[in-house]
Amino acid sequence: MVQQIGNRLLVAGFTDVGCVRTLNEDNFLIDEQLGLLAVADGMGGHDAGEVASKLVLESILNTLKDFTSSTHDNQDSPHPGDDLDNELTILNFSINEEPTVNEAPNPIFSVVQSAVNRANAAVNSANQAKGYQDGMGMGSTLVGLWLPEYSEKPVIFHVGDSRLYLFSKGLLTQLTQDHSMYQQWVNYGKRGEAPAQNILLQAMGPSNFVMPDVGFQDVSKGDIILLCSDGLSGMLSNEKIRSVLNVTNNNNLKESCLYLINQAKKAGGKDNITVILGYFL
Repeated sequence: MVQQIGNRLLVAGFTDVGCVRTLNEDNFLIDEQLGLLAVADGMGGHDAGEVASKLVLESILNTLKDFTSSTHDNQDSPHPGDDLDNELTILNFSINEEPTVNEAPNPIFSVVQSAVNRANAAVNSANQAKGYQDGMGMGSTLVGLWLPEYSEKPVIFHVGDSRLYLFSKGLLTQLTQDHSMYQQWVNYGKRGEAPAQNILLQAMGPSNFVMPDVGFQDVSKGDIILLCSDGLSGMLSNEKIRSVLNVTNNNNLKESCLYLINQAKKAGGKDNITVILGYFL
């Protein structure tokens, strides 16, 4: 089913267990009222990875809902924009946290960072309750896009190696950079033997501390965004993804999602596969 976020974005999303795994540890959400899209790829096996990914998404959703509700409650203020600091205080957010990108200070950064930190704490607390030491236990990746009604630009955020791509004017750009040893190896000039691509430097839950990447993204009418787990990006080349998005439009989002998943399965489907596509109106 294709869902619409205000008059700004059409969205479709699907998940598939793939061809090898027996359990789907991926989860995704599309919340029309909040303008929130997110994918979480769980790790930890039966009753662990799927629990972690679900818990991460539920926590993110609830925190941003709380913030949005408090914003709406102050619509009668003569200067509603000035109330953002107050809403952050109500939710115990610190607007003095340092943004993770070089942007002008904006309370939305702190909202998203705090939402991610709360979600991480929720999973980490569950791990501690089961007796896991720091760095152990279930975990999840996270990638998301939030398009608040009061923001001209969407906010993108991620932890781990689930990805967000932008397809604009025929060009495919990966907007997130994997928090992985392999990506670090690439960043440092590919010196020495390449590490395995699935070793993460950051994930939601195993540690009590994460540093999410958060930033605003410019978008234009006709742009397409793709959020996915590594079950897609690990199976399909950028050129293959680009070729699919090149023929994707506001009328075939569902079909393009399913086609991408089927292509990943044809390539081996070694992991769970989750895809969200959004078309900017």
